[in-house]
Amino acid sequence: MSIIIIVIILLVLIFLWYMWFLQKKNAGVLNGYKDNITDLKEDRFKDKIKKIEDMNLTGSSSERFVSVKKEYFQELNEVVPDISTDMRKADYKNTQFRVFGANKQLKAIATRISDVESKFSEIESSLDNLSNSDEQNALRRDELHKNYQLLRKQVLTQSFDYGSAADNLEDELSEVATLLDEEETSTKNGDHLEASQYLDDARVKIALITDQLKVIEPLHHDLNEVFPGQVEEINDVYQKLLNQQYQFEDNIADLMNSVQENMIKSDNALGELDFDDTSKLNDDIKEKIENLYDILTLEVEAKQSVLKQQKPVLDYINHANYQHNKLEHRMQELEEHYILKKNDTNEIEDNRKELISLREDYDQEVQDIADKKVVYSHAEVTFKDIIEKLDRIEEEEKSINDSLNQMVSSESIAINSVNQYSKRLEIQKKIVEQLRLNGLPDYYLDYFYMVYDEINKLYDELGSKQINMEDISKQVIVAQEDLENLVQKTTELKQKVSLAEKLLQYANRYGNHDDNFKDQLERSKSIFDNDYDYNKAVEIISKELERVEPGSVERIKETINA
Repeated sequence: MSIIIIVIILLVLIFLWYMWFLQKKNAGVLNGYKDNITDLKEDRFKDKIKKIEDMNLTGSSSERFVSVKKEYFQELNEVVPDISTDMRKADYKNTQFRVFGANKQLKAIATRISDVESKFSEIESSLDNLSNSDEQNALRRDELHKNYQLLRKQVLTQSFDYGSAADNLEDELSEVATLLDEEETSTKNGDHLEASQYLDDARVKIALITDQLKVIEPLHHDLNEVFPGQVEEINDVYQKLLNQQYQFEDNIADLMNSVQENMIKSDNALGELDFDDTSKLNDDIKEKIENLYDILTLEVEAKQSVLKQQKPVLDYINHANYQHNKLEHRMQELEEHYILKKNDTNEIEDNRKELISLREDYDQEVQDIADKKVVYSHAEVTFKDIIEKLDRIEEEEKSINDSLNQMVSSESIAINSVNQYSKRLEIQKKIVEQLRLNGLPDYYLDYFYMVYDEINKLYDELGSKQINMEDISKQVIVAQEDLENLVQKTTELKQKVSLAEKLLQYANRYGNHDDNFKDQLERSKSIFDNDYDYNKAVEIISKELERVEPGSVERIKETINA
């Protein structure tokens, strides 16, 4: 219990000490604020206001001064005394040990003092501006008058650099002069703020004119010097080419008139200071002039190319006709013995017609050259087109000729192949005859005669008056595959017959083993001798032998495979 009392006493003492500490702190802050209030109560701008009043301002300057002065005295005579009242209230609370309320009020007072000081700073700045406005305007006035004079001298002495824009530039300079005169009048009347605004407007206008000069000069340079020189050069070259009897697909005179019209439009736009329109028109003029240069250059270079290519193109046409006729004649000869591909004969016919057309196109261009009516760029395109088509014809006909060579060689290959097939078929026949069988299975005979018929058909087709090598080549491949299958079937038949014979021979030793074995043995022999189903015969006797002697069949098979 005593400990609790001691703790409570300690807490009370600490609280009382804190209250005493905060009271002392609040008192110190109040003393500091009293110094601030003393400073704020002083009429610090008395001299500045008196000086400005002596300037006898008028107009907006006077209105501005009245507003600032009213704002100042409102702060000085109303706000500052009100803060002093709040400070006395805070001091009273602090002495009454209402330290927390006093502390809160002191924070509000600190904010108000700060606001007043900021307001006084703004007022001081406004008063200084009003006080110094005449001096500032004088400095700016001198600079702007100097810039105006330099700019006016530049426009007057270099008017040839600005062309049709010069008149509007002089009008804009007159506007600057008017603004400077208005500024002088406002200054004399004591309205320095209005005078400052006139100076601002003059500064903006001078900067605008300066920027315009930078844009106008290159635009006018193109219109006055570059484009006329280029047009004159193009016209001189054009006249010389006409004297040399050049022909043009484009109407050069109309194109040049279009350039001249755009130059007039661009100059008018420049005179109105419409720089966007002037720039667009100048770009269009440049493009049209470049196009005219390109047209003239194209024809000059095309003439050199055409005259250089005239004989080589004719030689190529003659060479292509010679090669075509040679190939066509060969195809006519081969057609007596071979059936040619329809696509090849159609292609040859189309090429013959195209070669005639190409020669006609060439002759027309050459005639136009002789008659001085040719547009050389057109002739150059025609020659290029002729060469490209001749290249294609040559490639197509080379492919056809290679195909013919392959067809002719394919005949001898087919004959050799069919002869070899016939010999191999005869070998298969002899192999089967050597087996000395009573007969052959139907599947084997059917396949044998199928191959036999295929080979005979190939002999017939190869011996016909007009052969189709494309079809024969396909049949040769099919016959080869069928013959390979027949050889395989012959080998399998020989192995089955050999196995059946050995199994039947081996089975004879068990002929009296039992009745079932004997019956199956006889059945197997009958199938072998009468039905020629050697696979079935092997199946029946193998089953019986395995029953009486397991492993015997496999042992006999190994002797055959060995």
